[in-house]
Amino acid sequence: MKIFNQKTIIYNLLYSISLLLCVACSKDDNPSGNSQYSETSVISNLSESPSLLLGSWNLAVDNSSQNAEKKSTDCEATNIHFLENNTFYLKYLDKRIRGEYEITDSTSINLLSASELIGRVTQVNVNQNSISFVLEIIDSCNSNYTGEKYFRIHQFIWEALNEIYLWQDEVPALSDLVKPVGSARYKELIDPFPEPESFFNFLKHEDDKYSLIRSNYEVLENSIRGIDASNGVKFLLTRYGGGDSVMGIVTYILEGSDADEKDINRGDIFTGVDGQNLTVSNYSGLLFGENLDYTLNMADLNNNLLSPNGKNIALTKTENFQSNPIQLSKIIELGGTKVGYIMYNQFTEGFDDDLNEVFGNFKASGISELVLDLRYNGGGLVSSAVHLSGMISGQFNGEKFASFIYNQKVMNYYNSIEELKSRLNINFTNQLSDGSPINSLNLNKVYIITSERSASASELVINGLSPLMDVVQVGDNTYGKNVGGPAAVYDYIDNNGTKNPDHTYAMYPITFYIANGEDFYEYADGLSPKEDLKLKEDISNLGVLGENSDPLLALALNHISSISTRYKFQIPVFPLENTLQDPKFIQQLLIPSIKELPPIQFD
Repeated sequence: MKIFNQKTIIYNLLYSISLLLCVACSKDDNPSGNSQYSETSVISNLSESPSLLLGSWNLAVDNSSQNAEKKSTDCEATNIHFLENNTFYLKYLDKRIRGEYEITDSTSINLLSASELIGRVTQVNVNQNSISFVLEIIDSCNSNYTGEKYFRIHQFIWEALNEIYLWQDEVPALSDLVKPVGSARYKELIDPFPEPESFFNFLKHEDDKYSLIRSNYEVLENSIRGIDASNGVKFLLTRYGGGDSVMGIVTYILEGSDADEKDINRGDIFTGVDGQNLTVSNYSGLLFGENLDYTLNMADLNNNLLSPNGKNIALTKTENFQSNPIQLSKIIELGGTKVGYIMYNQFTEGFDDDLNEVFGNFKASGISELVLDLRYNGGGLVSSAVHLSGMISGQFNGEKFASFIYNQKVMNYYNSIEELKSRLNINFTNQLSDGSPINSLNLNKVYIITSERSASASELVINGLSPLMDVVQVGDNTYGKNVGGPAAVYDYIDNNGTKNPDHTYAMYPITFYIANGEDFYEYADGLSPKEDLKLKEDISNLGVLGENSDPLLALALNHISSISTRYKFQIPVFPLENTLQDPKFIQQLLIPSIKELPPIQFD
């Protein structure tokens, strides 16, 4: 059977401004009616059998005789989704809320938001694929409902991964032998996984650290734009004291944020939040939970002793805060040499013009050396990495910068159509996406500061430029993310990019390796500086960004300067290493790599 043809279903790229690779199937073809999965395994005690609650339930008002009269307080609920981590999503009264749920007895559930009771689900009766209950939202509505488990999301997940997932041919559950959807073999696959999330994770390859699924695609869309709830404090976390205690080290403060107006700076240390000492088990909830307000309990590091200093910094997160990824840019006079310095913290959509303006200033000022600081840059869009690389160079316009290596299905498709073959390569360009000319420095050498937090598109810049110019890496090994994917995959229901109105799920699947012009992509363990340019940051001596008191910048400037040991710095006393992978860093790692791919048509 042909995998690709020119007939019907177009996979598009996620996101309203882009095309996506995705599965387009009519929702009328999906098994969401669940007749083929109808088994009756009644449970009478939610406390003993909570797992059968899990999954997405499409709801309808119970029109049985005892409930025939529609109440004026109808919640107009259409879907409720119970997740394994005790999170729920509820669509009602034309809105969608998220919270936590707790089972209180054999037939009752409390619905909570920020630990506050907002509603109840009572008189719950669950079969394997059907449910009935009374829903009450406090001070709002009260209705009786019946529901059916919704399996369309499972179908969307399997069909998309079967076609475009990088490791598709290595995952038996994604084999073409499982087709068609609805077959006995397919049913065997989904039955143990009522939650779309658990089904998605089951289908992932053992080497896949990055693919994810989100029940609300706005989360993915905002990540592309660098939009998030933030109080402006950027920090790294690490253990101390030989146990489970955790401390945070402030790395920089976002301009225009709440923290920008507070007495907190790079190098400050905190060991508690709201009076609770940070530990491996609680730091995620305290620092990255739903709460918008918290107070950091600060500490001092003196003579190898970390102790509270009595200073407390109250902070408030601003929702939908968008930060400029250009943290700092300046020109450093080094003897008779002008050195451009720029700290760039995310390859974010919408800021390439700002970046180009900085390079325009560098060019007008006549810099001859460049230090690009990517130590906290976890990646982002490939297109921004290509633009930045063109700003650094300029003499390679039209030459190959990188290439995509997809699974065999996708590679066969691209190679089967002459006009699409070129889409497998990424070339240097002298223009931004809007056609504006790139301000190129035409350098033959660039210094790039890195750390274990430099990943993805940051590594692409290093790897892509290395075959063509002298890339001098300074600092620590990079993270080692040599794979990527489209902005995400929506569940489209037609060939016009119409998203399935019955759910808001989207995926960010890994779909390719990314190689440089010499086809090198095997850097999953990171890219390393030469031995004489290796240096970790020192918790006790971070220095000031952009100044020679910053040991990593000083090391780069010493390498540039003809004057030996121009700036003095010491070997780290407390090297910043083995940092905890906090949720914000993971989120940045998972920012989509590409926005556009040509449409792919599947049979």
